[in-house]
Amino acid sequence: MARARMVEVDYYSFRQLFREAVACGGRVEKRDTQRWNAYVKQHKINEVGATTIARTRFDAPTPVIIDLGRERDGLYFYSDLEEGCLRLVFED
Repeated sequence: MARARMVEVDYYSFRQLFREAVACGGRVEKRDTQRWNAYVKQHKINEVGATTIARTRFDAPTPVIIDLGRERDGLYFYSDLEEGCLRLVFED
């Protein structure tokens, strides 16, 4: 089974990706429970663990899933106030 870890992502690169996802309909927010839960289940994401790690880095991280069918897709946590971003990545 692949191990997951949180990696820091350039905040400004993330914001560009985020704008792309919004324009293409590839942004999945937690309030979109049907799409959110399907993505989390499909990719076997430990959401609680990822959120806990993000909270150690940011005061109030915002979770978002980018799902554009590309390499940079995944679960992100970002903070506009702190201008930071983390991404959950899997290692084999």
